[in-house]
Amino acid sequence: MAVRPTWRGNLRLALVSCPIRLSPATTDKEKIRFHKLSRESGNRLRQQMIDPESGEPVGSDETVMGYEFEKGRYVTVEKKELDELKIESSDTINIERVVPASDVEPLYWDSPYLVEPDGKSGVDIFATLRDALTEKNVVGLGRMVLARRERPVMIQPRGKGMMIVTLRDPDEVKQPEKIFDMDIKDVKVDKQLLSMAETLLERMEGKFDVRGPLSGCREGPRRGQDERQEASRRRTARAHLECRRFVRRAQGEPRSEGRQQDGSQAQREAGCEKRQNQVQGSKASLIHLSRWICRAAPLR
Repeated sequence: MAVRPTWRGNLRLALVSCPIRLSPATTDKEKIRFHKLSRESGNRLRQQMIDPESGEPVGSDETVMGYEFEKGRYVTVEKKELDELKIESSDTINIERVVPASDVEPLYWDSPYLVEPDGKSGVDIFATLRDALTEKNVVGLGRMVLARRERPVMIQPRGKGMMIVTLRDPDEVKQPEKIFDMDIKDVKVDKQLLSMAETLLERMEGKFDVRGPLSGCREGPRRGQDERQEASRRRTARAHLECRRFVRRAQGEPRSEGRQQDGSQAQREAGCEKRQNQVQGSKASLIHLSRWICRAAPLR
């Protein structure tokens, strides 16, 4: 399925390059989103920037960027000055070094992107670079300009394509060992307790499944709670939709909690009642959503 690319350019290794396109490897389009509406008018609410002293809203053209150098004290910087600091776009990612994949600390991983050949030209070079990384069991390291910001990236083979993962800068990552050494005391572990813990871990071994991380366990808490919650949110929204709980209307139209009565009114009410029964104990209300999330079955 074709996905609109986020970035287009070239992947280069020494004197060899090929055209590529990047697209995000993650999406949240399937998430159910709720917006805040005015209970009285039914209009979607907007957020505003408010001056805390005057209480008046401030337009975007009346704002200026500021850096807080002391608590409550700022030095202002104009947007034009910040724009001059932005890095000009570059359409080339140079592989500057290759390292074993295990050498790249996961703490540095940021955003993943899918990498595909851009057009028919250069597909053979793309495949050659991909297979070379696979055979050597290494990943490439380079830099790219994304959204006017230069980012270190990791290039790794993935099936017929490749992945690029942007990496965080060292000053964005805490060093766990230093924190643990300061905060966690050394203790002597009882060998018998250690043996029991290892036995429990062996019994819990299973294959990784992000939709059901406890699929290999004989006992344990209910799995996939986030998926169940998302299914419950979808079921609640659909129940409200079928019950005609609309508040959005054309300008000038009188407020109404449902559609106009017609010959199929009884049929719609029967369908509404059926959907209401599926949302057990919640009365199709988000107020009670948390009470039945764990009881609801995932929506298929």
